[in-house]
Amino acid sequence: MKARFMQPQLPVKTVTSGDKTYLFLCLNETQGTETYPDMDEGQTHETYYEYDYNEISGPTDKLPIEDIQANPGKYLNYVYTENKELDILKQIEELKASIANTNAQFLGGNY
Repeated sequence: MKARFMQPQLPVKTVTSGDKTYLFLCLNETQGTETYPDMDEGQTHETYYEYDYNEISGPTDKLPIEDIQANPGKYLNYVYTENKELDILKQIEELKASIANTNAQFLGGNY
């Protein structure tokens, strides 16, 4: 996606709020000028800065923040999605371990 700004932008801007992080990527700057008619029949010239742009947001502990900051070009089309399958598998493994510990405590065996 392309985005225009009136001021130059940093390649990566990071904002953290609570446990969520927002990253704003602005790459491949091009500069241009637009002309607008004035109220008194003159013209106003404004400089703009256009970038290849992406916004990424997600839980701070799940985003590859350091890699995004070091290699923003790899993330121009990146969209964070929760990998619920991995979270569920992790929960299953934790439950299995908990059950095995409980069985070992009560039954004195390994399960």
